[in-house]
This record gives sequence, C-alpha cells and structure tokens, in this order.
Amino acid sequence: MSSEKRSALSVKVLPILEDNYVFIVEDVKTGALAVVDPSEAGPVLDAIDGRRVDLILNTHHHWDHVSGNTEIKRKTGARVIGPAAEADDIPGIDRGVLEGDTIDFAGHVIQVIDVPSNTIGHIAFWFEGARLLFSGDLIFHLGAGRVQEAMPAQMWTSLDKIRALPPETLIYSSHEYAADNARFAVTIEPDNTSLRQQIELIEKRQKAGIPNVPSTLATELAANPFLRVDQVSVRSRLDCKENANWEVFAKLRRMKDAFRELNDHWPPA
Repeated sequence: MSSEKRSALSVKVLPILEDNYVFIVEDVKTGALAVVDPSEAGPVLDAIDGRRVDLILNTHHHWDHVSGNTEIKRKTGARVIGPAAEADDIPGIDRGVLEGDTIDFAGHVIQVIDVPSNTIGHIAFWFEGARLLFSGDLIFHLGAGRVQEAMPAQMWTSLDKIRALPPETLIYSSHEYAADNARFAVTIEPDNTSLRQQIELIEKRQKAGIPNVPSTLATELAANPFLRVDQVSVRSRLDCKENANWEVFAKLRRMKDAFRELNDHWPPA
C-alpha cells in the first residue's frame, strides 16, 4: 500500500482483485475517511482496522467498483454517493450526484464531473483544493478506458475535461494497466522522450512492487497518446492530419482494441 499527502489529505492505494485499486482518503486533521470504488469489503475493512468510514464514493456501477459497498456501509455507517444516472445499479446508494454537484468531506469540497465513457453515467471526483482526481475507468496511466456505453465523441469530451484541469493534478485511476498501456503507446509515439522515461519508471516500479498510480496530469499530457490526439506526432502516425480530435481518439481506441487482441498480456480494460 502506498500513500500521497496533499492539503491535509492522505490517500492510501490498496491493490485488490487482479488489477483493481481501491483508494482510502483520510483527512489527517480529523481522521475522517472516504473509500473510493470498493471492489470488495474485506481488504478495506482490514485496512481501516475498525475505524468509521464517512463516505463511499462510486465512479460508476460496474461490479468491481461497487461490490464492497453494502458490507462497508453496514459495518461503518458510511454514506454511499454515486452517479445519479446509475443509482438503480449501485448497492446501498444514499445520494445520486451529477456534474456541478459538490460533496463535503471534512471541510474539503469534492466536485462532481460527468465523464461518460465505458458507462454512460460515469463520473469523476475532483478534490480541487488538494488537486486530486479519482477517475475510475475513464483514464489510466498512459491509456484510456474502452468505448462501451458512450459514443467516441462523448468519451473524448470527457477526456478533454480532464485535460483542462491543473497539470499538477494527481490522477488516481482504478486499474493497474501501465505496463500494457506503455507497450501500445510506444507504437504510436516511438520517439516521445517523456513516454520513454515513463516506461523506465514503470519497469522500476514493477520490480519494486510499487503501484503506477497516481500519475500527474502533466505526465499524461506529455506521454499518454489518448490525451495527445491534437499533436502532430500522433495525427501523422494515424494518418489523421485533418480529422477532429474525437475522430483521432476513436481511431486510436480501435487500434488499441486490435492491439489487445494480438497481445496475450493485454488486460480487459
């Protein structure tokens, strides 16, 4: 488990299942706890060791993000907050939220961002004061989620919202796909120095058993091809020099899907 501290918040990164992450956010002054996307209850309850949980935050309804809700809520009294559009599919939900809504967590304001992607109601949680983003399955280190329920243009709009956040933002994505994402990304921008640097760091972290989460938005803007579809290097590689950004994104995502089918190590993201 690793942690980062910003603006009196500590975030524990809890590996769970095969490649999921659950995040335990603590206000270090009050001890208030929030849990983001609990796949299972047991590992979370072990990690908090009998402490109260104030909030459970769900980015979307997929089972590997909500299956721990009910037991954690029962044992800690937590309130469950998730996307209003998916409220019927989120166990134990107490409040459904939409873009523009805010959530109070021990005096920290959490802003809700609508980010349709692999589910149409997907949201992200933005701790503006601490510059922390919990992005669920929208964006990963050096990658992006699959286009499922949303249309490619909608998903690009979601990613573009993230691009507009401050570059120092720490992005907490819900899966460990960095090494596989890197294998694809380097086929798109083989001469990208920032990408090559990230590949070296990923290899070092893997050997040390350290998560590749969080990453900074600045890193993703420099090295993640899915946030770089307006760059000449990406457009030239895809032969999409005159296309709209969302069209370049859509082609890039199709290429990644095909790459995954040819790569035995590619995860189902």
